[in-house]
Amino acid sequence: MNSKLDRVPLIVGDCRIEFDAHSLETVVWNIANVKPRQWERVITPNLHHIHLLRTQPELYEVYSQASLLLADGWPVAWILGVVRRRSVDRVAGSDLLESVLATAGHGKALVLVGGRDSGALESVANRGRAAGWNVACEPAPASEIDDETTRADLVHRVAAKADGGIVVLGLGTPKQERLASELSSKSGSGYILCLGMAINFSAGIVKRAPKWMRKYNLEWIFRIMQETRRLLPRYVRDATSLIPLLADNVRTNK
Repeated sequence: MNSKLDRVPLIVGDCRIEFDAHSLETVVWNIANVKPRQWERVITPNLHHIHLLRTQPELYEVYSQASLLLADGWPVAWILGVVRRRSVDRVAGSDLLESVLATAGHGKALVLVGGRDSGALESVANRGRAAGWNVACEPAPASEIDDETTRADLVHRVAAKADGGIVVLGLGTPKQERLASELSSKSGSGYILCLGMAINFSAGIVKRAPKWMRKYNLEWIFRIMQETRRLLPRYVRDATSLIPLLADNVRTNK
């Protein structure tokens, strides 16, 4: 799936990371049909990820070593399009999980990690099982992730259960990306998808914006209306990274 022709460099602060300009359909087809020889990490950065990368440089290694970086947020996809001089598809983590759940699993492993509660996990698990996936769930509460010993046990269990299949991490960034990095060092192979809120969206625990809002890149307004106190300050803070990101990349590609 990786091709230099499909890779678009993005300057973030003092570093350069390369995104993959693949369509959702291409990504899902490869995940469903191509068995990797090792663990392949898939990260779907939006502007929040960019803000974290600018303020926490230690995260660059985690992102730069990912197998696929796919533009989730429209600002990231737009700036990549400016750099590439051709449009870059937005591949939202929630759309990626929905597409996986709609694909025949043929008995392959699908391990769901995180989610807002056990009800969300079980709801998505039932959809996966109906499509032929061999689904396992790991709630992975913060207490388990934050403790080094219990996290190591979690990583071992997930790697064993998911070998040859897919791991979906719904823990939020950068926690899920760091856990994906630990998972990728274990024996076995498969895809590790860092998808944030996708499990909660697919379970219906959190509603997605109407299709017309998504079409016109207005999903962020709907999300602010849902969780104003949590998301409004974050979105405002993340937005401060947009102009520097655009300036750095326009200047570099003149």
